Amino acid sequence: MLIKEIIGFLEEEAPLFLQEAYDNSGLQWGNPEQGVKKVLVCLDFTKHSLEAAVKENAELIISHHPPLFKPLRSINTVSGIGALISECIKKDICVYAMHTNYDTAKNGLNYYLAKTLGLEQISALKTHYREALYKLVVFVPEDSLSVVRNAMYEAGAGWIGNYSNCGFFVKGNGTFKPLEGTNPYIGQTGKLETVDEYRLETIVPEKLLDSVIQSMLKAHPYEEVAYDVYRLENGGREYSLGTVGKLIKGMKPAEFISHVKDKLKASNVRIIGSVDGKAVNSVAVFCGSFDGDIKSLVQKNADALVTGDLKYHDAQQLKQSGILTVDAGHYHTEKLFVKAISDVLKSSFKDVIIIEHHEQDVFEYR
Repeated sequence: MLIKEIIGFLEEEAPLFLQEAYDNSGLQWGNPEQGVKKVLVCLDFTKHSLEAAVKENAELIISHHPPLFKPLRSINTVSGIGALISECIKKDICVYAMHTNYDTAKNGLNYYLAKTLGLEQISALKTHYREALYKLVVFVPEDSLSVVRNAMYEAGAGWIGNYSNCGFFVKGNGTFKPLEGTNPYIGQTGKLETVDEYRLETIVPEKLLDSVIQSMLKAHPYEEVAYDVYRLENGGREYSLGTVGKLIKGMKPAEFISHVKDKLKASNVRIIGSVDGKAVNSVAVFCGSFDGDIKSLVQKNADALVTGDLKYHDAQQLKQSGILTVDAGHYHTEKLFVKAISDVLKSSFKDVIIIEHHEQDVFEYR
């Protein structure tokens, strides 16, 4: 197993194009071509997580927060992040980060947070990114229809929601005249040919368009392939910042607050809103720092919000909006990353040992 294989898998789960413009998810440093037998998963890349990786002889560290979040102007290998980078390079340890791309991914951290809180009927709080879709149309001789079609499907074309292998084909006639210097699959040089062909069309997400076209061309028997690409107005998969769901049974505000503390193992939380207010049924979650978009909460009729790092003026607006808010802190809303990623890796890579590294909240409460 190579590190790049694990990275490739992770980027299928949480594509890097989902990250925010300010973010720096992805490979932080190291050689993705090297082998890997042990992977350490942590919330933050710290001195302690590195010490644990060295002790366990892990070749790869997967962190939620990118250690190279802001550009470095210099690297002092005696102290700070420079010393940690130096140690990683000496020990051949790769570091990879999954930050806002994983927050936004279909089954990412916000979804995992919602499931941890026992929410059902989970959906997008608001659309962060909607995948562009294309219609790929190609004209195929009758005897090659299934081969070309299957090549396109295997490359990722033909998905509509939870349906795969979606396509359409209709029979017709194609014409062409092979000229001097050609090597036609059908017909003779200098002679106008009319042949039975199929118009084959399917849907392709933007990120897979090039690979699907290349697979189609490789499987197609013609020397020159006639195909068309159309940008579709209807978008593809939506990716959300935050999620919203329903509690199995409504709770009084005080009961809901205790529920959140219990599920997140948080001894202290900040509360905005009345604990004597209406029952909580619909709950929005926004892991890490809330982005201040209260309008989306109102549009989704959220009774409560669970998030972290609330700013004072955002808290005022939430109170005015009548939305009970539990600020469980950045750490407690994102520490779930360690188990979420570890579980995915354990189920997908049986020959790799996954080490879960947990640390404490950076804040102390007295």
